Amino acid sequence: MQLNQVTKYFADQQIMAEVTATVEPGDKLGLVGLNGAGKTTLLSLMVGEITPDHGSVNKAARCRVGYLPQRPRRPPHTTLRQLLMGELTEIIEMATALRQLELTMASPEVFGDESRLEEVMGRYSRLQEEFRHLGGYSYEVKMKQVIYGLGFTSDDLDRWMEEFSGGEQVRAELARLLLAEPDLLLLDEPTNHLDMQATEWLEGYLKSIPQAIVVVSHDRYFLDVVCKGIWELDNGQLYQYTGNFSKYLQLRQERLERQQKQYEAVREEASKLQEYIARYRAGNRAKQAQSREKRLEKLQYVSRPTKDQGMRLDLSYSTHTVKQVLTTQELAVGYGDAALISGLNWTVLRGERWGVIGPNGVGKSTLLKVLVGEEDVLGGTFHWGDGVVLGYFRQGLDDLDEDSTVLDELLNVRNLPVGEMRSFLARFLFTGEKVFHSIGALSGGERCRVALAKLLLAEPNVLVLDEPTNHLDVVSREALEEALAGFTGTMILVTHDRYLLDKLATDLLILAPGSFDVYAGTYSAFREQMTKEQTAASPIKKAKTSSSAKEPSTDRQVARWRQEYAELENTILALEGELDLVTEKMAQPEVYADGALIRETSLRHRAIVDELEELYQRWEGLLEQMESRNLTL
Repeated sequence: MQLNQVTKYFADQQIMAEVTATVEPGDKLGLVGLNGAGKTTLLSLMVGEITPDHGSVNKAARCRVGYLPQRPRRPPHTTLRQLLMGELTEIIEMATALRQLELTMASPEVFGDESRLEEVMGRYSRLQEEFRHLGGYSYEVKMKQVIYGLGFTSDDLDRWMEEFSGGEQVRAELARLLLAEPDLLLLDEPTNHLDMQATEWLEGYLKSIPQAIVVVSHDRYFLDVVCKGIWELDNGQLYQYTGNFSKYLQLRQERLERQQKQYEAVREEASKLQEYIARYRAGNRAKQAQSREKRLEKLQYVSRPTKDQGMRLDLSYSTHTVKQVLTTQELAVGYGDAALISGLNWTVLRGERWGVIGPNGVGKSTLLKVLVGEEDVLGGTFHWGDGVVLGYFRQGLDDLDEDSTVLDELLNVRNLPVGEMRSFLARFLFTGEKVFHSIGALSGGERCRVALAKLLLAEPNVLVLDEPTNHLDVVSREALEEALAGFTGTMILVTHDRYLLDKLATDLLILAPGSFDVYAGTYSAFREQMTKEQTAASPIKKAKTSSSAKEPSTDRQVARWRQEYAELENTILALEGELDLVTEKMAQPEVYADGALIRETSLRHRAIVDELEELYQRWEGLLEQMESRNLTL
């Protein structure tokens, strides 16, 4: 796909100015920018939902484009299975045709006629090869792999789509797109409704598929894993960078520094020229002044780099509480008679920062609602310490009055003078007439900032946060992270934002269906421990790291190289054998019918593939090292 000098206006506001870019086959591109920068607009232009005011968007004739908007259209009256199988119509028709040909070959009139049998068998062979090429023999496995990877169960397959929540419908649409395998995937915030396990599965899936991808996301871990290039929309301009999100941050800073220097240099030169012209325009040097005027007219001006406008949050107030902030005893939470969590004995001490993690539907948000008094307990007890002032951030932002203005929402929390309240709101990027906008007219990111403003205005000493970074752009996320990192009170945080979790949480409450556990440490340390345990459980041991090429080729060194080469080969062979077993396992009905098991098996499959890639590189490096010294193996 090519974008040629694309310009787009909404009313009198220019969203994009002469944007030119190309998507090549296999590209993995992240599209980033502030809220309102035009990211969704650019995807809409690429998919053809809207047209540019100037310029053009062109795609290859046979390029199939799949688009996941943030809010997909309401699904038809169909089941999840029917929705997904609709993308496999060609394969299903081929399977039906193959079965019909099998019956034909088995019929006496064909079986007894050698020429007719040969002709039917030829058709069967050609169709079978095409069926195999399209993945016909694995489509059922692939469908189960995708839906289980995205957090659905086998029972969900025969549910009507209108029975699903909005988030589940988005995940269903994502599953449909992945099964359709378009040449170009355009994804707008695909991880918004995924838990950590599903997000990690999607990362591995998107990384491994050959199709091109352009993805809008504020998930920095996700962008680091999946993307090999970043597009940034800033003030109508599209800046293109090579590398993942971390590399983009470095390159962007370098670009801004260069642009600032160029801006200052041009301004300085313009100032000198203007001063010279003003001084000598009517004197003996009028001719030179005219020359300077021509130079001034030809001067290439550089725009001043825009500074990211992030929230300015201050959480430096007193947050003192008693030492034991929260205790639970045999606490059970859930709905009706169904307990999502039971027997929870948990103590939160002053100043601790707990991250609550687990798959969707395990009871994370329900636990927070019980702790803040919005839901009743099913069993057991809990107690907040004396002097605790709770600040609760709701994931759904459903405590905001749609008809109220931004200013009134804050004045309902604390009746400050209007001028003082407007100054406070300016920290959350609500200035001028924006403070009089109604809540119902705000974007998701703006509503999130209102909720944060209300939360912090009350100056709580214990923060209970349920997905506080949903809808926030990267700059606002970083501002919130920095403020929360300086918060001296106690924090309980539910989030799928692994970057936020890793930066803030010092302890983890890990929820799973029917069980819970605690971990004293960060999310990165927890993931590292899980990886070590999975590796230790595997019979395969990693080969030793190859030696430096700079070491002398002594007999002992050559012997070590040969030994290492043999060990690498043995390890690779063993891993390749395990990969075959895992691949076969994924095709077994008892595995792909078990959501947790297929997800675990898929993650192991990805881990083996990644490990083999690393071992292949080391094997080739060692081979080159020995060949450069004319050594035999």
